[in-house]
Amino acid sequence: MKDLIVLAADKSMKLVMDGLLTRSAELGLRAVSFDAVVHEKRDPGVRLEAHSFLHSQLRRYGHALAICDRHGSGQARSRQEIEDRIEGNISVNGWNDRGAAIVIDPELENWMWGDWRATSQALTWSDARTLRQWLVDGNLLRVEDAKPCDPKAALESAARCCGKRWSSSIHQEIAGRARIESCIDPAFLKLRSVLQRWFPLAT
Repeated sequence: MKDLIVLAADKSMKLVMDGLLTRSAELGLRAVSFDAVVHEKRDPGVRLEAHSFLHSQLRRYGHALAICDRHGSGQARSRQEIEDRIEGNISVNGWNDRGAAIVIDPELENWMWGDWRATSQALTWSDARTLRQWLVDGNLLRVEDAKPCDPKAALESAARCCGKRWSSSIHQEIAGRARIESCIDPAFLKLRSVLQRWFPLAT
């Protein structure tokens, strides 16, 4: 039996989780054996069917995570409400307190702007302006904000500027470079807390 099964809404999310879970010590965890898989129906599939898929994995894994975007889930409710619904369904389908849901608001790209240095390096940013200033100049970021209001559009635009073809590997590279403590997104902090509770470092 492996420690963890992660049901992700898309390939980018899967690759980010692959990258993060190989950095267990930086997350404050022991080493974790895991598999990450993508739901064929993407965010709505995770929201509506995570409990059904994960029920079939009960005997193969010790814990289960379902992760999706709020923006793509087809649901106008809050992040917390969607998480509560998914977790309730997972729990009554056999996982009890061994399952959790992570809903990113608005979407995965919000995690990509926690560490600007890592994002710039992953994009091979070479404009004379900093990436942040370029986004401000392009009306993709307000001066007073820590992150772009549309994190996905900002990342796609910056990738195009660098001549990079948009792909899930960009997410993976940022996730592999970013300082763990730099991401203070509520969904990420919940993810880290849940993993630390399930897989604490040996004392």
